[in-house]
Amino acid sequence: MTTENFRNNPGLFAAIGAFAIAAVFLTPILVAINTSLKAPAEVLDVFSLPAAPYLANYQQAWSQIGRTFLNSVLITVPGVAFSVLLGAVAGFPLSQLKGRVGFVIYLFLLTGMLVPYQIVQIPLFALMRNLGLHNTIPGMWLVHAAYGVPICTFFMRNFFASVPRSMFEAALIDGCGVGTYFWKVLLPASGSGLAALSIIQSRAVWNDLLFAMTLTSNDNARPVTVALSALTSGLQVQHGVLMAATLISILPVVVAYMLFQKAFVAGVLGGSSK
Repeated sequence: MTTENFRNNPGLFAAIGAFAIAAVFLTPILVAINTSLKAPAEVLDVFSLPAAPYLANYQQAWSQIGRTFLNSVLITVPGVAFSVLLGAVAGFPLSQLKGRVGFVIYLFLLTGMLVPYQIVQIPLFALMRNLGLHNTIPGMWLVHAAYGVPICTFFMRNFFASVPRSMFEAALIDGCGVGTYFWKVLLPASGSGLAALSIIQSRAVWNDLLFAMTLTSNDNARPVTVALSALTSGLQVQHGVLMAATLISILPVVVAYMLFQKAFVAGVLGGSSK
């Protein structure tokens, strides 16, 4: 293909570039899928195809992570809902505040994003144990909701700030109170922003390992990330089972992103609110 072809078809160059980038990101997933379908004797040859699909890897993986997978669902869904709701409630007044006071409050909330989780592990463990929430799913809700407030407030404040002020003023003229405007007008109109934030936050909660290892001690509340880490802690790693368990664990986040892809892009860009 000559340079003239690229000059006459600029979209072709963009398509080739997009395909190359997609191939880079898809290669690890394809290798994981390939490995998960191999018998133990075949896994050492990484790029060879399995002689026959070895589905026993998935059966064994589910038997080891099935309960913790359910725990992750029970932790992620309420934890994300609480943190997104708190972020929206905190972000709305901050988007309306102008001047130094609003800016100072905004910066104060954002400092929570700068605190490393490792610093609070010991006092957080003691607090959760004293509250009777150690090794409980509601305890994990509380932790993820609390640590999700800074990023959720940051995101929703910026999203609400992109909403025209005239929309708020028109609602007030029509006799709509501030609370009614927020719950019945602004939130329903911010579906793309809420969807984008929910996906971002759900990925963070679902992939959490540090809090999970500190605040849970058995499969009653332990999420799937801890179970995955346990698969690599033995003297012998079953690569087929590990890849199968990994693919099972990432499936919910991938499905959520595929279902809400358009809303996610629109929410990140703030396009639906302008």
